[in-house]
Amino acid sequence: MRPSDRSYFGHVFQHKIAAMIRPLMLAFLAVLTLATGAAAQPSALSPYGKAERRDPIFLRFSDMADRYWVNTETMAASHKTVAIPMPRQCAFLAADAYARGQQSESEVQEVALSNCNRRLAELGPLGENYGVNCQCKVVISNGVYVVPRDSLPDDSYGPASIFYRDDRGNVARLNGVARYGALIGRDRSVTFSIDNVRAEPVCEGTFTNDGPRSGQFSLSCFGGKFGGTGTYERKTGAPNDHIVARGQTSRGLPVVLVIGLPSQLAAGTYGGI
Repeated sequence: MRPSDRSYFGHVFQHKIAAMIRPLMLAFLAVLTLATGAAAQPSALSPYGKAERRDPIFLRFSDMADRYWVNTETMAASHKTVAIPMPRQCAFLAADAYARGQQSESEVQEVALSNCNRRLAELGPLGENYGVNCQCKVVISNGVYVVPRDSLPDDSYGPASIFYRDDRGNVARLNGVARYGALIGRDRSVTFSIDNVRAEPVCEGTFTNDGPRSGQFSLSCFGGKFGGTGTYERKTGAPNDHIVARGQTSRGLPVVLVIGLPSQLAAGTYGGI
């Protein structure tokens, strides 16, 4: 028997209402996700596995690794959190926080995230180095990754600036992001590469250490059309841990490479060659 017109149209009306509500609910969930994207889920609910002492993030930030794994006071904290700027190429600083008193896991996460955002802001704008929006995120909480492992940096990264004098005596500058795949100061020779702000490869080079914090460098850019050699030094502490390399181009003109400081800060500190 055919249903009545009333029940038929009521059925159609219900489907139309459901179709209207569904996109509204999806939009609401999307906004909610964006608003809470920087916060992390509780470690007990994370499917991404445990952090290990020899993971790349701890090899990159050795002082943080000591607090997290070695220092008896911080290692024994009831809650401990690590936050870094993401995506991975933005991870040139880290902030860790540890429970004090009756702090909850979410409160410790908020402290780490706040410290990371403050440090990132203190270093100045990043737009001359990055074509992506760098934002701090909680990545480890209570010894567990709370973001996918494959989203984390597997090498060392940092904003990079190259200052050099051209044949007319003018100072030129190249900005971008450096990536180096080993621990400078521990491995005898460490290769690095530099991409410009459009993520295009422009330079490659090598650091060869003479000691824990210094050594020699070589640099080749634009398919060998420009390069330089000289010495480098690792700087620690304020305003941020970084590398500064000074040398000469093949034409005998000065060149300076800075990794780990945004371009404006690098220019103000080392750009007067």
